[in-house]
Amino acid sequence: MVLSILVTCSQAVCGQETSEGTKKKIEARSPDGQFAFRYTGESDSEEKQTYDLIDKRSGKVLTSVAESDPDLGPSARFYMKVLWKPDSKAFALTATLWKRGSNVEVYLRNGSTFRPIEIPELLAEIPDEIKKGKSFPHVSELNAQSAKRWQKDGSLVVEIETIEDGNDEGFSATATRTVVLGFDRSDKAKILKSIIKFKVEKL
Repeated sequence: MVLSILVTCSQAVCGQETSEGTKKKIEARSPDGQFAFRYTGESDSEEKQTYDLIDKRSGKVLTSVAESDPDLGPSARFYMKVLWKPDSKAFALTATLWKRGSNVEVYLRNGSTFRPIEIPELLAEIPDEIKKGKSFPHVSELNAQSAKRWQKDGSLVVEIETIEDGNDEGFSATATRTVVLGFDRSDKAKILKSIIKFKVEKL
């Protein structure tokens, strides 16, 4: 389960208020229309947030993928984007923690519900030779992950980005890594392809 994370989904379908005033929204419907996500709470309030995968017809919760801890304050807020596989047999979540970056989680269909898949550690490091002797004391992004697209062969394209700046001369250094993840019948994803690009530029 993703804990303490800030979530919105661009594929919002509808929203509603409960009798207690807690906002609930149904969004990110699966391509086959059978599943959706129910987002409860608001990212800009101190109340508890939850993000649940539900059966669209019955409203039954199949699995809870995110839950914030109100005691942690703003750092528990989350934003989430759902990327469904076209056949509705998997989905990838890009979960963004408020001021703490983002990570990708993948769930594969298992009968009437979905199970989480273990993903290899995905890093995008900037080597010293790329920095060319320059100092970058501030980390703007550190291994920020985002799910980009499902491919026809069932693999998933994920992008990882690290940005360092704070240079006295106004330069920033960026590492952008693109990884293709493959899935078989095991509970682990495999890296099928990895490409990393670097750039140092003046802001």
